Amino acid sequence: MIDSTRRLLLTHAPLAAGWAAFGTPTDAATTVSPVRPLDDGYIEWADTRERFRAQFRFERDLRDEATALSTYQFLVYALPQDERPLPIVRFEGMEFSYFRRVGDLTWRIHAHNLSYPRDIETGRYTSSVPNPFTGETLAVQPMRLLSDPGVLHSPRGYLPLDATAIRWLETYLVMRVEGDLVKSEHIRPTPDGWPKMFIESSVSSVPKRDFDDPKVTSLQYQTSGFYVFPFPEWMRMGETRGHMLGAWSGRKIREPGNLPREFLARARAEDAGLLEPRWGELARPVPSALQDALNG
Repeated sequence: MIDSTRRLLLTHAPLAAGWAAFGTPTDAATTVSPVRPLDDGYIEWADTRERFRAQFRFERDLRDEATALSTYQFLVYALPQDERPLPIVRFEGMEFSYFRRVGDLTWRIHAHNLSYPRDIETGRYTSSVPNPFTGETLAVQPMRLLSDPGVLHSPRGYLPLDATAIRWLETYLVMRVEGDLVKSEHIRPTPDGWPKMFIESSVSSVPKRDFDDPKVTSLQYQTSGFYVFPFPEWMRMGETRGHMLGAWSGRKIREPGNLPREFLARARAEDAGLLEPRWGELARPVPSALQDALNG
């Protein structure tokens, strides 16, 4: 931002001179309120268990069995190599996870996602959008992600339940205080078999008073983030090299009845079953190769 402002001033000198005519704050004005440093800083953990408990409060709920529901909107961009990235479509959706404690600070988690496409200009629901790079009209359908294999999550990391051997995936996690907020910066670990060009990173924030209250087992965050992925088939980019970027923002909510009104009405009409937790997913047996993971 500083460099951009400097270039603007250098290339628009007459305009800059005009701005100067409005004057600048006097020394007296700048000293009315004393300047003091911010009490921001990184949170240090006593051990991995304390760190995990803080993370699980953000992402899920520390109760033995519970659900976590978030609502979000995200813009999908096409990033062709050697071209200027452009937005393609907006999605509005929800992520619904349901989980049960299966061991010492170990939860089994399953989840599903539902999202509907919206026009990037009007915000109205749509089923087709133009691809500005090819001129083609793209058919965009609701996304119903229902094949999540599930995961074990503990202080050891994440263990996808479709893994063939016990190899806990570590994660990047930093929490820090920023004024009256606590922010959690998290990079999702990439499971085996996923594309190499993939990353998902998020920043979630909650009031510090909630974070400091041990009675709050599930922190109601605001979140934003992005993910990078190879071009999906529906984008029809052909042989063009490049990637897709999704940039989202959203929040955790307490129950499906708190979903945005228009989204909730459509989901009730088209996908009512997805407004309930799918507890049956947790009834599937853990693969024998991973059974020892339940025993610590």
